[in-house]
Amino acid sequence: MKKIFLIFSMLSVISILDSVEITESGVLFEYEDEIAQSVFLVGSMNNWNTTATAMDKDENGIWKIVMKLDSGKHIYKFVADGNWHYDQDNPNVEDDGYGGSNSVIEIDNNGKLIKDAAKIPDGIKSNINTKIYFKGRYFSNNVFLKNETDRFMLDKPEHDLNFGIHIKFNSDFEGYTLLNVNNNEKGSEMWKTHFNYKRTYLKLKADYFNVTAFNNFGLFTFDDPLHIVGDIGYNAYDFGYDYGGIYAETSNVLENNISNILPVSMYGQLLLSDRNGYNEDDISAMRVKLSSPIFDNDKLTCGASNYRYTTKPSEEIIQYHRNNEVDLNYKKDLSNPGWEDAMHFEFSAEYSAYENSGKDSVISVWMEGKNIFLGAYLQFPAALKIYANYINSAFQLGSNFSRNRFTLGANYNLNNFTWNISGQVWENYLPDSLNWVDYYKYVEKTDGNGRWFQQYSELPFEKYTVLGYESGFFWQSDLSYKFEVNSHKVETILKNKFAHHALLTEPKFIENIVVLKYDIAEKWKLNIDTRIPYYNDPFLELITDFENDKDVFISNYSEISYHLSDNIWLALGYGVNPLIINSVTDEFYNRGREEYLDIVGGLPEYLESYYGGFGEKIREAETLLMNENCISIQAVVKF
Repeated sequence: MKKIFLIFSMLSVISILDSVEITESGVLFEYEDEIAQSVFLVGSMNNWNTTATAMDKDENGIWKIVMKLDSGKHIYKFVADGNWHYDQDNPNVEDDGYGGSNSVIEIDNNGKLIKDAAKIPDGIKSNINTKIYFKGRYFSNNVFLKNETDRFMLDKPEHDLNFGIHIKFNSDFEGYTLLNVNNNEKGSEMWKTHFNYKRTYLKLKADYFNVTAFNNFGLFTFDDPLHIVGDIGYNAYDFGYDYGGIYAETSNVLENNISNILPVSMYGQLLLSDRNGYNEDDISAMRVKLSSPIFDNDKLTCGASNYRYTTKPSEEIIQYHRNNEVDLNYKKDLSNPGWEDAMHFEFSAEYSAYENSGKDSVISVWMEGKNIFLGAYLQFPAALKIYANYINSAFQLGSNFSRNRFTLGANYNLNNFTWNISGQVWENYLPDSLNWVDYYKYVEKTDGNGRWFQQYSELPFEKYTVLGYESGFFWQSDLSYKFEVNSHKVETILKNKFAHHALLTEPKFIENIVVLKYDIAEKWKLNIDTRIPYYNDPFLELITDFENDKDVFISNYSEISYHLSDNIWLALGYGVNPLIINSVTDEFYNRGREEYLDIVGGLPEYLESYYGGFGEKIREAETLLMNENCISIQAVVKF
């Protein structure tokens, strides 16, 4: 692995491309600044007018503009919030006469960029003009818990700082390293802690391939429907966390060169990785796709992927997992002069087969299986998207297991109204010899994909009451509406989840969440979030009776927050906050209550070995959540 990293590092030094690009619409200029409020392109093309050519910012904080330019030399700078900057991603610069530099591009008569359009001034010893960004997040959480005397006492404050260093040599070569300091993890005061390495990546866009060297960074998900790489667990994590390695993919240049020779477009991916730490775990994967249009406005893609996992739990034993798949994808766009957008249709299919084996003196297969996927997706020209898929999973583990699952969903978004609804119905064919531990590990935690070593495979809380049944039905709905009251923005959200052990039976679990968001003033916001669960599970002896106040667990979270900007806010809350930081991705997500229930009840660990008595474990966790009286003061600064 070290040798591979060294080779790609050497290639990165000799394969750097310019940042300005020629497109079909003109010359594309880009400037990265997530914080800037306005950026203008200023230069010889607009007589150095500082307000004539405004740039637009995308969702990644990249300011862009495309301009039609004649052949010849063009000099330019960027003006960001009134400050002048030359293009540090363009190595071609010249003296601006004021002690600084202007950026230069030159276009030949064929409309192509001329390399080395300007002489690099003395003092610049390399064509790599490094641009350094400091990115990260500071999070402070101060929780006041009610003690036996009904007084709120301050628990140990948490301070968590992610400090990232993002270095852009130019638009084609960049690196990012994240450091972290957390006083609770170190068990000491903040001033006694120090930065610890957390994760990193190095990305290179070369002529014929793009290469990423990574360590503990979730970056990759193959686009095969069942996702041999990435899309892990309930939270659909990308692959890369707790692993380090090399990822390579073909570039557009190579794809275009192949398309000029063959009537197809080819795309390839390669992954080589090793688990961090002392485990002898290696994962390698590769993928190849061939695409070609059949008729107008359509594309047919055929793909194949291979996945290999090797682990050495002891000196005498080696274990393998091998997975091979083939897939098909067909896309078509339908247009009509009266439609605002095109109608998009997509069909996908996949067949994958895997086996798990162990080696001591001989190689023996102890588990093998297959998955079949069929899916369709339709996006209407206006506001509606619908999708449906079918998955058949089967494996042999001493005896045969199989499952058929159907999924149907729709997304509707029109003006201020949004509605997302989806449902799943499945039927399991469970052999009597498949014990609980094997069922939970090989069916539920890994979703039947055979990757028993898969990390971060959390189950959704709403599925706890339908585990182990021969059939199940699960559906959810998220409904939101935005409006104004006396010039104050208001958003109402209703979230519902239902879990049944069969399609036509009464639900065993219902979760209703009602959210009200109200903008008190320009920077002040009020948020009220109420969760009302309902249980109807005689087997777990967990039955909600609102009239007699039995197994009723209503929890509330209220918050008032001050937002200095979208990236800086201070919040005062009461109750368990649904919005927390994901410990894997470091991003905020709405699973605070689920994580609280799992942690205080020890629910995932309990299910690893047993299901009996699980209802009492849920009851204890729900009671703690409902009675959790705490006041929190949180500060968040993203930079």
